[in-house]
This record gives sequence, structure tokens and C-alpha cells, in this order.
Amino acid sequence: MFRVDSALSRVVLVALAAALAPACSSEDEAGTPDEPSGGSGAPTAASEFTCTDDDLESSPFGGPGFKDGALTGAAQDTYVTSSTLLWLKTDEASQRRFGEVMTPILSQLPAQEGLIGFSLGTSAKCGYARTVTVWEDEEAMGKFVISDAHVAAMGVGTDVSVHGVVTHWTVGAGDLPLSWEAAREKIAAAEISY
Repeated sequence: MFRVDSALSRVVLVALAAALAPACSSEDEAGTPDEPSGGSGAPTAASEFTCTDDDLESSPFGGPGFKDGALTGAAQDTYVTSSTLLWLKTDEASQRRFGEVMTPILSQLPAQEGLIGFSLGTSAKCGYARTVTVWEDEEAMGKFVISDAHVAAMGVGTDVSVHGVVTHWTVGAGDLPLSWEAAREKIAAAEISY
């Protein structure tokens, strides 16, 4: 069982998950390839996602395009949504490093061009951090992914977490704010990133 250090700000988690999961290797902690779980040859999050996060603590969905839980401004036909789940390492040094890589991302994220909204969560019981972000389009999401702070965080993904999953999909304005249940379904169907 993992723990999530209560000193870690939930705000830190939104950027971390978006930052770390896409750039990690396909090898597990011991350096051996992940065992296949079916047709694609890579394990899905569902094969790892056996913990019920009934203790999930999450921030309200908010951001530059949301106020009081509702979209502000003219609604687009579609948005790009991304969700990440990281199983965090439990040692103090890894958790400290997790917090350190998040500071620059957290400074950048609220003013990130194209970000509509986000929520983040942690589960001490399950030992993971979760995020969901909503972007104007893939280009806006991509600009965040290649930003200096994000690239630096991706470089320490395997230093601070055991496994990670990230996925993205398109939603309509009527699907926002996105629920954790919707994010769980997408994550469970996604392949383990590392």
C-alpha cells in the first residue's frame, strides 16, 4: 500500500500528472518490461487500478474558463480533455522531489494559454495522484506538454512514481465540468504509460 504525503498540496497534483506520465519508459520499477494484459500487448490501467479510491480528496473543477462550476464565455463545440493517474513512490526523497518539480508548473498553469479548467485529487488509501484538465484544443495542450517546466517534470517521472497512465479524448461543452467517474472510465481503458 502506498501513502500520499498529506503535506503535498492537491494543487501540485494537477500539473504533475499532466507533466510526468507522457514521457516515461515502458519498464517497471525493477527494469523489466510490463507483462502484457491482452490484445495490444501493454497492460491497461484497469489491470492495475484495483483500489477503490473512496477517500479521494479533490479540488473543485475550476480554472480560467470556469466560474462557480460553469463555463464562462462562449462554449466551443468540442474540447480536449486529459486525465492522468500516478502511483506515487512512498519514500520521503521521492515525495519531496515530486513537490519540487511541481512548483514551476503550478506557477505556469493558471495562465497557460488554452487551458479551460482542471481538477486534481489524491487518494492516501490507493497511493496515487489524479488529474483532469480541459483544453481549447490539442495544440493548446501540446504547448503545455513541451513547456520548459513540463519537460523538466517529465524527466523525473520514474523517480517519483511507480506507474503512470495518461490519456486524452474529446468532449462537448455539455460534458463539462468533467466528473471523476468519466475520468476513471477513460483511465481504466488506457494503457499503462510506464
